[in-house]
Amino acid sequence: MKNLLVSAYACEPLKGSEQAVGWNFVIQLAKHNQVHVITRANNQEPISKNIPKEIASNIHFHYYDTHSFFRRFKNKSKGIYLYYILWQIGIIKVVLKLKRQYNFNASIHLTFGNVWLPTFLPFINIPFIYGPLGGGESIPNSFISGLNFQQRLMQILRIILRYTIYINPLFLYTAYKAKFIICRTNDTKNLFPIFFQKKTRTLSDGAIEKEIFKYHASNLESNNLTIISTSRLIGFKNVITLVKALQYINKDINYKCVIIGSGPERKKIKEESKSLQLDRHIIYKEDLTRNEVLKDLEGASIFVSSSLRDACNLSLLEAMAIGLPVICLNWSGMAISTDDNCAIRLPVTNPEQMPKDMAEAIMKLAKDPELRKRMGENGRKRIQTVFNWDAKGKFLEDLLVELDKK
Repeated sequence: MKNLLVSAYACEPLKGSEQAVGWNFVIQLAKHNQVHVITRANNQEPISKNIPKEIASNIHFHYYDTHSFFRRFKNKSKGIYLYYILWQIGIIKVVLKLKRQYNFNASIHLTFGNVWLPTFLPFINIPFIYGPLGGGESIPNSFISGLNFQQRLMQILRIILRYTIYINPLFLYTAYKAKFIICRTNDTKNLFPIFFQKKTRTLSDGAIEKEIFKYHASNLESNNLTIISTSRLIGFKNVITLVKALQYINKDINYKCVIIGSGPERKKIKEESKSLQLDRHIIYKEDLTRNEVLKDLEGASIFVSSSLRDACNLSLLEAMAIGLPVICLNWSGMAISTDDNCAIRLPVTNPEQMPKDMAEAIMKLAKDPELRKRMGENGRKRIQTVFNWDAKGKFLEDLLVELDKK
């Protein structure tokens, strides 16, 4: 049993996305180790109520938040990244205090794992495991011109960062100090210079809890089709392509489309649906709990992920776990999460062609209930066997054993 120090900015039970990644990874680590987790103070109440009794003696949470003046940045567009950096700086004093109290065998940087965002754990003299990490994934070039100015600027910045990686001292030092570098996709793995490649391992950080399998798609064979999308409504999630696709669906197909999510693109998406006279087909929902989202997924027929860049799309994994057939891009993390048995994977084309390809995929599934059912069951089995938290836990335990040999 090892003593582990974990930085997990996002770590909260009963949530999806990044919070689920942090929570489930530390739960897995605590099965065989003493784990000290530094996370945000506003996570304290749900964490304290949901720590599994069988590992309660192995897991210790240490809560930190910045001054309230800085917390306001978290709720602003892109301000969350500034706040995250300030939080990482702030936890240094917590790390140093814990280091004086405990003899740690390793430190691990979890959640918000992005090669372009800093962690200061490498500067502390504890063997360091870096990741799981994303950041190497990119939006297809053909879609960049359709983004707004701010989003295009972000893409240009990512390109500049990739080309200047060999002169980025923080990136190089962090990679140098890491005993292992865990990458979510090969896109991120390939960012690292060849002399760091021996340290790299590839692991998608997405998995689904066993409890989710109590939900099961119940509308797969109905003639009343329900298309569903669950996503943040931001540029690279590309939900507007789904709206544009609906205009090409044959009029003899009886369908509705449920779009669950909120974000700055919401107004643009609604305006597009209105201009295409599709409002009668589309239902918008936001501010749902995870259980409410899962219930909506149960009643759907097809799940569409139109994202242009994801290291791991947990909403997609949830839909597969529930047994929905999937339409997504054959790109980035989506190409890893799915296979051709459970998803229709669209080629990367351009903003004009992709809605037509998506509509063709929807109509193919709409006309074949047996195909919907078969693909849904294949996706459910894929999650059960490949994308489960026990498998992630074993990966980490094997890594810690390998660390002993270094």
